Amino acid sequence: MPDVLTSPFSTLARVRDIGGFSSRNSSKGSLLSETFILLSAFGKEGLSSAELRERALRGQMFPRASFENRQRIWDNIHYRYFAPKIPWIPAQVTAAAACGVGSPEFISLAYLYFALRDRLTFALVTNLLWPRWRSRSLNISVNDGLDFLDQNREEHPAVQKWSSSTRTKLMGSILAALRDFGVLKGTTTKQIHPPAIALETAFHLLCILIAEGNHGRAIVDAKDWRLFMWSPDDAAKALLEMSQRKWIRFERGGQTVILELIRTPEVLV
Repeated sequence: MPDVLTSPFSTLARVRDIGGFSSRNSSKGSLLSETFILLSAFGKEGLSSAELRERALRGQMFPRASFENRQRIWDNIHYRYFAPKIPWIPAQVTAAAACGVGSPEFISLAYLYFALRDRLTFALVTNLLWPRWRSRSLNISVNDGLDFLDQNREEHPAVQKWSSSTRTKLMGSILAALRDFGVLKGTTTKQIHPPAIALETAFHLLCILIAEGNHGRAIVDAKDWRLFMWSPDDAAKALLEMSQRKWIRFERGGQTVILELIRTPEVLV
């Protein structure tokens, strides 16, 4: 296993948004189609992120969108996949896009970074949707999201500064994005639904957890797997499959977990 404290692998530890709740996702939602268009061009034409930005803003990617909308689209996609300055991330999302815009490979990987790059989305899924999924109380509404914001307003003071319309728009946008990612289903009434998760996406999350200093049992028990509506046992099943593919060494017995990387993430190359 790489020394996560000294190798380039440690750069994955800067992926997660650890700031306060933000209203950055109050518009544009998942941007799955736009991400697919941009990263497909990124992969096929070998563009740099600067060249990709120039094409996006000039209207070559989204000709029907206004300049303001093109700017917002680019800013959101850049923040999610390029801003951490880890080439492995956009490269892997680009590779997943080759499987198709509707493929679990693309959608689940795009979702993982959407959630990890926004603390509010991460908290909403892991602290609200997950408990409801476990209790089989599956309906979720904008009002539920607004209640969640109210419950967290002391820990996240920015929430108190948002207008009622901003809060409502933000919750509607995030829930719509989660529907696009397969975490919710339905239109007027939304229900929690386990998304289809590619094993590659689970491997990305594993690498991030390791880079953040987690090991053994802490990885299996990490609340991050709740993004996929996975319990620790579900996570262990995915880790076992990775072990069978020789990506990792994984042994679990009682409270003891041995986990080591065999496959080297491209971030190390």
